Amino acid sequence: MTEQEVIDVPELEESKSRSYEQCIRVGDRVLVAGQTGWGEDEIVSREFEPQARRCFERIEYALEAADAELSDLVQMTVFLTDMRYAREFKDIRGDVLGDDLTTSALIGVDSLAQPEMLVEIESEAISPRE
Repeated sequence: MTEQEVIDVPELEESKSRSYEQCIRVGDRVLVAGQTGWGEDEIVSREFEPQARRCFERIEYALEAADAELSDLVQMTVFLTDMRYAREFKDIRGDVLGDDLTTSALIGVDSLAQPEMLVEIESEAISPRE
């Protein structure tokens, strides 16, 4: 069995008290917990675009802490509280990731952990350590 390595991500809040880790490396796999538009103490905006871009920033923090980068992403599960944001999300994802496509699931949900949250992204990357 491959050993799990918990990755400390200083830019993200501690999550152990809520019974999960922000990022775990298992061999070449880097698993990033669902990231939202959370800022330092509150949601970054009540608007969709700033929240979605913040999700990607948070994912990038986790990947960098695990010696990986956004171009190593291979899978994303995206949760939207309103499917009308789907086209806008696709545009933002393209802006952030460029031609680096991933497998993806887009799921509409009634709500997320906080009522003001509009999007959450869970992701996985493949990045061998050098």
